[in-house]
Amino acid sequence: MMRRCLFLPLLGLALLWPGSFPHAELVVVVNVRSGVSAMTRNEVINLFFGRTRVFFNGLEAQVVDLQDTHPDRGRFYRALVGKDLADVNAYWSRQLFTGRLQPPPQLRGSEEVLRWIVDHPGGIGYVDLRHADARVRVVFELGH
Repeated sequence: MMRRCLFLPLLGLALLWPGSFPHAELVVVVNVRSGVSAMTRNEVINLFFGRTRVFFNGLEAQVVDLQDTHPDRGRFYRALVGKDLADVNAYWSRQLFTGRLQPPPQLRGSEEVLRWIVDHPGGIGYVDLRHADARVRVVFELGH
C-alpha cells in the first residue's frame, strides 16, 4: 500500500513535467470564409510547394509558412512529405534560382499564422491543434 501511495504522486509529477507530453497534432487551417471545408494530402502538398495556387473553388490560396527556427516547421514537412528542412529549403532554392516560384512568407509563430489567415480570405497555414480556434477552419490533420 505504501508503494502505491508514493507511486501515484510521482506519476502525476512525471505527467506534468515539461517535455513529458508528446507534440500535439499539427493541422492545416484556412480562413473560415474561404469556402474550403476539407483537403486531401495531395492538395495540401500542391499548395505548400507552389504547384497549385488556387483552392478547388477557384479562390487564390495565400500560403504562409513558419520560420526554419520554429520546431513545427520541420515536423510539418516530415509529416506531410517525409522530407527534412534541408530538402524543403533546397527545393525552394531551385525554384528561386530558375525564377519559377517564390516560397511562402515565413512567420515566427502560431499566433502570427492565425492572424495572417484571418486577414487573408485565401489564407492557409499550419499550427499545432492546440492553437486552432474559431477564427480558422481545420481542413487537414497531419497526426504526430
